[in-house]
Amino acid sequence: MSEQEAFFQPDQAALRPMRHALLWRLASYLKPQWRSLVALFLLMGLGALLEVLPSELTLRLINRFMAQGNLAGATPLVAGFLGILVAGFFVNFTRYFLLAKVGQRAMVDLRVQLFGHLMGRSTDFFHRNPVGRLMTRVTSDVQNLNEMFASGFVAIVGDALSLLAIVGWMFWTHAGMATVALGILPFLLVATEIFRRRAGEAFSETQRRYAAINAFLQEQISGMGLVQINSQEVRSSLRFRTLNEDYFQAFLRTIFAYAVFFPVVEFITSGTLAALIFYAGFKLQAGAITWGLLLAFVQQSGRFFRPIRELAERYNVMQTALASSERIFRLLDNQEEIREAADAKPAAFAQEIRFEGVTFAYEAGGRTVVRDLSGVIPKGRRVAVVGHTGAGKSTLINLLMRFYDADKGRITVDGEDVRNLKVKGLRALFGLVLQDVFVFSGTLRDNIVLDRPLDADRLTSVLEQSQLRDLVDRLPEGLETQVGERGQKLSAGERQLLAFARMLYLEPAVLLLDEATANIDSETEAKIQRVIERVSHRLTTFTIAHRLSTIRDADEIWVLDQGVLVERGTHDGLIAQDGVYAKLVRLQFADSEAA
Repeated sequence: MSEQEAFFQPDQAALRPMRHALLWRLASYLKPQWRSLVALFLLMGLGALLEVLPSELTLRLINRFMAQGNLAGATPLVAGFLGILVAGFFVNFTRYFLLAKVGQRAMVDLRVQLFGHLMGRSTDFFHRNPVGRLMTRVTSDVQNLNEMFASGFVAIVGDALSLLAIVGWMFWTHAGMATVALGILPFLLVATEIFRRRAGEAFSETQRRYAAINAFLQEQISGMGLVQINSQEVRSSLRFRTLNEDYFQAFLRTIFAYAVFFPVVEFITSGTLAALIFYAGFKLQAGAITWGLLLAFVQQSGRFFRPIRELAERYNVMQTALASSERIFRLLDNQEEIREAADAKPAAFAQEIRFEGVTFAYEAGGRTVVRDLSGVIPKGRRVAVVGHTGAGKSTLINLLMRFYDADKGRITVDGEDVRNLKVKGLRALFGLVLQDVFVFSGTLRDNIVLDRPLDADRLTSVLEQSQLRDLVDRLPEGLETQVGERGQKLSAGERQLLAFARMLYLEPAVLLLDEATANIDSETEAKIQRVIERVSHRLTTFTIAHRLSTIRDADEIWVLDQGVLVERGTHDGLIAQDGVYAKLVRLQFADSEAA
């Protein structure tokens, strides 16, 4: 099994014991549209009646013609026949329109619910669930459900009503001929069951192969730069060719099942007509039936097999939809979130933020990333954190913003445990600037303002403070410039300045910097240092430092080693101690000299 297949394997549906529960849960999305559903069922009942009326009129017309030798006086029957055809057209049109509308409205509600649910998941949830898979839930899986609503679920009820109406008309008109017409039914049921098993297996395999292609495409396109830098185009193309061929072969097995089933149904249909004609021949000779009855039965038997063929086609639609629904409901049932206390208080910062014996591991029983850490960030002060890679520096920011909760100890804002504060209010206190800046598609202005009210004066001030004014003046369209997907039209330094502008527009109380100057050129770093210097006099600043030269003026420096706070003090004081911090400075200074 390929890596992509193995990756998606746990996501396959195990429907057997849950089928009815899934159907009932899916039906709940139709409840808000019960009026449309009632109208649909009435139309289906009317449509079932219109399925048998043409045959009844055919019988009467032909019998009258055979008895009288002409159609004189048959005008009402002809008019009725035409009227039924017209009524059938409008009934079917209204039925299909309503069915599509009901299905689409249910899917709109489900997509909104899914997206809202995703917005509330914890950060850890997104670390463990690939973006491609989550996108598939909201797009492809929901579309599969729409197919079920549009051509399954409710439509199956319409087919069943049509079958009941046809069978009822046959037995009411002539029980003997009805028995002959339906005598072939066991063979059809056996063929349908074989098709169901074979097609179901083939379709499940097809879906799995399709998921593997999606996973591979998402990974390769996202990492196209790395693929091209390492000249992996040929290898990637060969791998994609293999995945595509696997999908093709699986799809061929699905097509083969259909290619066998439908000719078998046609053969059974033809056999039924032959049996009807053979039986009717004896009855006609005996004068027990009329030509009109025979033709009407031939007409109706053809209609009888149509819903059966459609039911077989819809089986796979239902199977796919049920598999998708299980994956969707598994996501909706996920409760991995940062829970807000029922009596959560508004967040406010006037004095200090305090770590009290904080211990944390990303996984239960896993490596402890932060161990028994205590420290204070007073309002208006500049605190910096340094340490080797993996020391737990960035984890402190994750804990401060409640992306995760501490396993032991607590973090307080003005003496109040962050777990007792409103999550949105708490996060609004902080302005976070990361090393890897995320930029949305859209204009420069959109990325600064986001969804906040536009304040022209504040935006002008922010551009000046963030050193972004020069960039805006250079761009032909200024703030209306499209930055491209993930800000690809901007350099790394320009994206970093944009992140500072976005943060300043938010007007936070605490500035969180996570190695914000690690991957930029010296000129942009100097600009950012000026920005930090300006805002740090009026904002509390908590900095994760990579370049130690950027934190020389910090009021306090915390030195982490394997999650433990081993040293703290000013730059000069820590140098004088000649401990871990002094060694880091000497190491970085030696690297700089070597460069």
